[in-house]
Amino acid sequence: MGESTITSTKNRIDTIDVLRGFALAGILYAHMIIWYTGASLPQEVYFKYGSTADGIAFGIFGALVLGKFFSVFSFLFGLGFYLQFGKNNFGKGNLRTYIWRLFLLFLIGVLHHTVWRGDILAIYAVLGIGLIFSRLLPLKLIPVLALLLILNLPVHIYEFFKVGLPDAAVNLPMAEEAKKYYSLVKNEGFTTVLKENWSSWPAKIKYQLESGRLLMTFGFFLLGFYAGQIKLFTSIEENVQKFKRWNKIMEIAILFLLVTGLLMLLNNYVTLPRIEVVPELKWLAGFLYSIYNVCVTIFYITGITLLFRVKSFYPILKPLAAMGRMALTNYLLQTVFGLMLFYNFGMGLFDKTSPALNILMAIAIFYLQLKFSQYWLKYFTQGPVEWLWKSLTYLEFSSIRRKRESYSVSKGY
Repeated sequence: MGESTITSTKNRIDTIDVLRGFALAGILYAHMIIWYTGASLPQEVYFKYGSTADGIAFGIFGALVLGKFFSVFSFLFGLGFYLQFGKNNFGKGNLRTYIWRLFLLFLIGVLHHTVWRGDILAIYAVLGIGLIFSRLLPLKLIPVLALLLILNLPVHIYEFFKVGLPDAAVNLPMAEEAKKYYSLVKNEGFTTVLKENWSSWPAKIKYQLESGRLLMTFGFFLLGFYAGQIKLFTSIEENVQKFKRWNKIMEIAILFLLVTGLLMLLNNYVTLPRIEVVPELKWLAGFLYSIYNVCVTIFYITGITLLFRVKSFYPILKPLAAMGRMALTNYLLQTVFGLMLFYNFGMGLFDKTSPALNILMAIAIFYLQLKFSQYWLKYFTQGPVEWLWKSLTYLEFSSIRRKRESYSVSKGY
């Protein structure tokens, strides 16, 4: 279906917006299941509820959500960078515009972090500077470098040689910080949350570095940038066989890794639900899980792209494009819902609702966001936060209202 790929040579690519909407669904799931907390909690909190429904919710979280959807979002950030600025379309004017655009995103991210410390926008803005220099890399080197980073190889190699194979465990970071954060979310008011979140930057940066999350994010930036260079999404029809081949390879790899995990479980090398691994295999299990996350991420990207071309799936996936066109607005709106539901200055449902119930609420929130996005875009050309970001970027505050007779094209993605 040609219309599912790109609406015109100048307009937005529908497939990318659908992928953004899909990523937002996964991000909402990942945050809602743990009461929209933006940092680690004490381990016992995660296992407070033990019903079958809660086990299924957490099983889906670990197998299909955790570490996958932020990766899809990161891939799309790198892809969007290439589609907007290209490899050679970067004169002094564009360079200044891009840096200014990232600075504005950084400010949005800092404000968002102050309210909710799980923010990724400020991190994206900082890492986005690196994409400027990635344009100078040889084309063949980019996917190799991206692969090294998205597999978190620097951190895994460091752990192996620093700690040694038997004890190379990656524990939940900063146990004391987790206890403090638990008390903050459960008991404190809005002003205290703002102050504590503002002072949490060192812990956040430490986690990003030690976990390798920072490197993985930039790796997916590079992978998206590479996809833009080889025109995967501007010429989907010409690349269908590539999408099918990579999707099949990822499917086989995922099945192999799942069977490996099952064998480890059956041989008592791994225990559930706390996912404890025998010391001798902790490093290997962590490395295999990194590979698994990458495979699932690529499987999602290629799979959704292919399904969007199928007539029976097109009407199911198409509504996600509205969510994707307002990705920044919806990402921030999800935080508003999460804070109002779970934090002490809102309804105070933190750790009072089960993970399974949280997912039901997540489905309701996503449905509301989807309908809101569709309604909004009937009358306006882009989301309110997207409009503000674009207007400040170009210092042009033009009307956001949609003209009946034409479609107003936005600048960039």
